[in-house]
Amino acid sequence: MGFLISIFIINFLVSCFLISKTSHFNYQDLSYGDLDKLNISNSDFNVLEFWNQEITRVNNIDLNIEYGQNSTLEYRQPLSGNTSFCEIKEIFFDSPNWVNASPSVIKLHGYLLFPEVVKSENPGCLCMHGLGNQANKSFSLAFVYLEKGFIVLCHSHPGHGLSEGEKPSSENFFYNGDFNQTSHNYLTIAGAIQGLRVLENRTDVNNSQIMVTGTSYGGLNTMCLAGICGERISSVNPIIAIGDNRKLTQDPTKLLFWIWDINPYNIPESFWNNQNLRIDPKYYLESDKMPKILFIIGTNDEFFSYKSIEPSFNAANTTEKYLQIHPNGHHVVFDYEESVSFFIESTLNGTQRFFNTTINEETIEQGLIGSNLKVNISISAKSTVKNVQLAYRYLNLLGTGWKSIGLTNTSSDTWIGSIPPSLFSSKVEYFIIVNIEGKNIWFTSNIFEGGTLKNNFSIFLYILFISLAIIPIIIIIWRRYNKNFKKLEKTANINAKKYLSVELLLIAALDVLFYVSLLLPYANFGNNRVSWSTIHLFNHLFTWNQIFGQLTLFITPIFFILYILNSYLCYVKPIMAGLCKLFYFLFMLLVYIIFYQLIAGSSELSAFGAITLGIGFDLILLNSIGLVILGIYKRRYKTKFHMRTPKRKIYNVDRWFGIN
Repeated sequence: MGFLISIFIINFLVSCFLISKTSHFNYQDLSYGDLDKLNISNSDFNVLEFWNQEITRVNNIDLNIEYGQNSTLEYRQPLSGNTSFCEIKEIFFDSPNWVNASPSVIKLHGYLLFPEVVKSENPGCLCMHGLGNQANKSFSLAFVYLEKGFIVLCHSHPGHGLSEGEKPSSENFFYNGDFNQTSHNYLTIAGAIQGLRVLENRTDVNNSQIMVTGTSYGGLNTMCLAGICGERISSVNPIIAIGDNRKLTQDPTKLLFWIWDINPYNIPESFWNNQNLRIDPKYYLESDKMPKILFIIGTNDEFFSYKSIEPSFNAANTTEKYLQIHPNGHHVVFDYEESVSFFIESTLNGTQRFFNTTINEETIEQGLIGSNLKVNISISAKSTVKNVQLAYRYLNLLGTGWKSIGLTNTSSDTWIGSIPPSLFSSKVEYFIIVNIEGKNIWFTSNIFEGGTLKNNFSIFLYILFISLAIIPIIIIIWRRYNKNFKKLEKTANINAKKYLSVELLLIAALDVLFYVSLLLPYANFGNNRVSWSTIHLFNHLFTWNQIFGQLTLFITPIFFILYILNSYLCYVKPIMAGLCKLFYFLFMLLVYIIFYQLIAGSSELSAFGAITLGIGFDLILLNSIGLVILGIYKRRYKTKFHMRTPKRKIYNVDRWFGIN
């Protein structure tokens, strides 16, 4: 019996070790060295100087504007909530194709959206959609501008919707050859310049009040256009897009590598020193023409890393730059319209630097439970500050996500607060959220590293959790032995123990295999360029509080409690445990189907490769099947040694599998 208990203890220690390792698993650990310290000798190429010459070619392309059908759209104003109507005019205009391509000019398609009240001169907005979408998909982004009286142009990028031009593909994103002959980014930047010219050529648009916004791929083009034509733009607002592509290699789960169809390990140095200098918005943001800018990005964006936020923000060559970082936000963000409206008003009214945040002091203080990070900040603001929050995240804990606490106002401009230690010792990061006057107007600081917060009782908690996991199984095995094996004769007892040993060894192996499967690929993107594990889902998807609300605090603990309970069940009723794992398999399949529709629902995105289920997902099904087979094996040998009497019922599992 001691042998069997030893087997179980080894099994469960391995499983608990895997759980503890996954609890401390973060994709930052997959970095490829400190990239900031690499001696990278960039070439002398300057993309802004390139566009100073290339824009002549773009401007020489006659717009040849043509108008199509007119229609009316009923929409809900995002600020007031009132129902409104806007007139829509379909528009076509010319844009340059690649150099030496045939035809040399492509026709872009879009819509002009007019506010309810059109004046002789209205502010204008160029609004650009994301990859795989088309012009009408950016209407919701335009509504806040319509409510402010803007005339908005939404056009489809080349190769999207009804616009002509090469369709986006991995070959023209991670491109070879000359930028203006092979890069899809070149086509969309040229198209954005033409879109700006369309607005400038309208007599009902005030050329001194043109703003530019866009999401995702459109957000990238927003930053590039601002670097090239910033003197013609009042302000820009890129949403769910950021620069500094090289930072992405610190996190191989980002889907830009799926779009590029390349493993981050295999990106040659020549790419960073050549092609990337032409497509990375970071180099456009350095322009001395850069207008006022507001970045809006989520911490858990599937395509862009939050590690790129600070270098992109610092690269923006303007004193009027602002951030809105959404804690646990993904490649879609909510509740930003009020802040954008405030930003629009500050642009139109010429408001300068409406707030500034300074970290005065950051100290780690030791307490009874562990160390706290105390933060003292100053906020100088022209607007009334309603409250200040500190958003923080424990980097090394599974599924914790970003949390926030309110800071205390100790004087007119000073705010203090502290981050408590977590259940286990962990590194911590944080940023400041400043809520200013208005309904839901807020902006943030950059993200700061806060060091490691230690919990003085971490080791005791590990011991406690492992003990609570092990003791029930020891009791289960001991009760099984006393109930069935002590009654057997010596020879039968020895033979029955052999069957039991095989059963427990296989259950232990399957249990370890299940926990290992959490670390293995759950979904693969394209040609296995990017893989997501179940642990990635815990860290990123299941911490999405704008979808799951307060449940995000409990999702990870609930799952792991269920995992451990299932481990107990494996040693009591393997068939039932297998059926529970089958239900879990079907649940995860549903998660995959929903996610697939969100990520690759358009035909344009399907060109970048299929999203397929990975080996980690397959092992869950294998685990389920294996437990059912073991359950049948257990029933057979217990019947053989007369440890149980099969019950003849209509739903008796024994009859299903022919056990007599």
